[in-house]
Order: sequence, then C-alpha cells, then structure tokens
Amino acid sequence: MYRFASIATLAAAFAVVPGSAQKTTGPKATYAMDVQTMSGMGMGAMMGGGLGSLLGGGGDNYMLELRLTSATPSPVQPEKGDHFFQPQAKMGKSVPLLGDAPGTTKPDRDYDPNQTMEKPKGRILMFWGCHANAPKGQPFIIDFAKMPTAKMPANMPQQMQRYEAQAKARDANAAWWPNGKSGKQPKSGSSLRGEHRIASAFTPEIKFALVNDYMASLNVTTNDSGAPILLNWNSVPTATGYVAWAMGGMERAGQGGDMVMWTSANNRDFGEGMGWLSPAEVQRQIAAKNVMPPSQTSCQIPAEAKAAAGGMMFGSMNAFGPEENFAFPPKPADPKAVWNIEWTAKARFRAFASFMTGMGNAGAGSLGDGGTAPAPKKKKPCKGPLGIPIPGTEC
Repeated sequence: MYRFASIATLAAAFAVVPGSAQKTTGPKATYAMDVQTMSGMGMGAMMGGGLGSLLGGGGDNYMLELRLTSATPSPVQPEKGDHFFQPQAKMGKSVPLLGDAPGTTKPDRDYDPNQTMEKPKGRILMFWGCHANAPKGQPFIIDFAKMPTAKMPANMPQQMQRYEAQAKARDANAAWWPNGKSGKQPKSGSSLRGEHRIASAFTPEIKFALVNDYMASLNVTTNDSGAPILLNWNSVPTATGYVAWAMGGMERAGQGGDMVMWTSANNRDFGEGMGWLSPAEVQRQIAAKNVMPPSQTSCQIPAEAKAAAGGMMFGSMNAFGPEENFAFPPKPADPKAVWNIEWTAKARFRAFASFMTGMGNAGAGSLGDGGTAPAPKKKKPCKGPLGIPIPGTEC
C-alpha cells in the first residue's frame, strides 16, 4: 500500500485553532503534474500564461508536463529522475525527468542587455465581457503615440534581469518532462488514473494515486453572421468554470495599426484566466464575474470588437478542472508535534480550445471529411506593438 495522504481527505486535520498552528519543516521535495486536453484549430497556439508552442493538426491532443523540485541542490548534475506509470497511461514503463546539464542555458532565461527593441507603434483596443455591443467606456485604448515617451522604460533592463534570475531559480534543483531526451506526448485513450511513483537520487521517493483523468475535450464553435460574434461550446463534465479571450488585427500592429484584444472576464486586466486556476480560485472569480460558471455554454464578442479587428480574430478558451494534492507523511494528530513534511505533490487538470472567427465553419476546428488544403506559402509571423513576433500569426 502506498504511503501517502491526500490533502483533500485530510482537510479536517488542517483546521486548527487560531494561534495553535502546528510547526512544520520541509517539504524536501515537490512534484507537479499539469494535465491538459487540447483541441481546436491546427494553427492555434497554446496560451499557458501567454502565447506558446503551436499545436499540430486538428482534433484532440493530450499534453502532460511534469516537474520534480528539491529544496536542496542535487549531488549529481544534471538532475535526473523517473516517473513510473500504470499500463493504461500508454507512456511506457516510465518517462525520464531531466534537469539542465552544467553550463547549459535556456532561451527563456537569457537576456541580452544590449539587444534593441522597436519603439511601440499603433494602438491596442481592449474590450471585455460577454456583450452583443460594447458597454459605455469600451474600448479602453492604449495609444503608443500619445504615451509620455516612445522609448523603452529606463528600468526595463533591470526588470528583464530579474525575470531571468527568477527563471533560473525556478529551474534550479529541478528535473522535468518533456525534455531534450524525451517528450512524446500520450495518445488518445491514455488514462492517468491509478498509482504513480517518482524516483530520483536527489529527492525522497514519491507515491500517490490519482482519481481524476484527462478532461473531456472542449469544442468551441463560432457564428459571426451577425454583428457580434457568437461563441458556443460543449459542457465539459468536470469543468469548474470557463474563460475565453481573442485577438485581432495582429497583421496591422507592427505597421502602426490597431490591435484588438477581448476577454470574457468582467475585468479587462484579468490575465490570470490564461493560466491555471485552482477550484477555490475559480469559485472566487465566478463571484467576481471574471470566470464563467460551468453551466454557461455561450458568450458574445461585441460587434465593435469584431469591426475593429476586421472580422477575423484568433481566440482561445480554458475550461478549468479539478486539482488533487498530496503530502507525506500525514499531519500528526498531536498539535504539539512537529510535522516534518517529506514531500508534496499536486496534479491539476484543464481543457483548452483554440478557434478563429471570420473563416466560416472552418473557424471551429479541422477540415474534416478527410479533406486536405493546399500547403500555404510560408510567411513571417506578425509583429505586435513592441515589434515582438506573435506566434500563430502570418503577415
């Protein structure tokens, strides 16, 4: 029998009288599993806190990301470990967790203080909320030509260096998957339910059993025959809430034109919806109307946002799901006893879908019916207001 304690099942043990909180040490190691079901347009981009890697063809995709982190440096570099699966996972016996080899660097951790960036151009028009027409006060306009200075902020190099240091600290004493050695994602029909074991030479052994699995796919359809853009989606059984966002006019932004941004949230600055949200946080944001409840299956992008974008917009939606947390050993019943935590583990789940408007029925997914499209002539990515190429766009 595995030696672990589910935090969810030990919730009562965590409730203590104010002022009598139990002393703790550790954890010596933490483990994270990010479990995604991805679907939508083949040209869609994964937005986990921002624009990221491009998806392959249409249909569903499973994406699994694993990370093992130690509180202390590993005696052997690079950090190595293994995640052992059950046969139903269809991942083989195990996948290798691998950290940075000594002296290696990552692009997201490298900042060149001498690099040059283009001056901001054009405007960003921001819309928010599910409305047929934009309410009073929208759009919120960021006009770079009217900003006090068109130059990069003087403290930008220091900020970028802080980001670099944070990224290095994130990856220190850690091993992850996918990595340069292995990264083939699971196929349809894979299941993560059941027992998992993580072994390494730089952390304690971690064992836990998952109850949840890959979420059902999220499928978004668009109807832009009217003035606003109507979004409809299926109800995902284990979803706790939904957030959608869309962009348009990317091909104009680098030339000084308008870029349009829209979010379903009630707050135009609710960028957290592009990342991961715990079930508790989802409930808080539903109350604030920044996350749509699991019962909702439609939303409208305002007619004014559609017109400003020229009709075509690239969008994405998150269906947030359950979360499982584990810790070993269990919390002592004696409140005076010190809780020496060896390890904690977290598995979080979500479904993600991408879509495009202004393309008729093709905007909701793949070609279907076995059809194929002629290979388009490869173009360069569109540039945003700061001259930064936007993945998933062509100009």
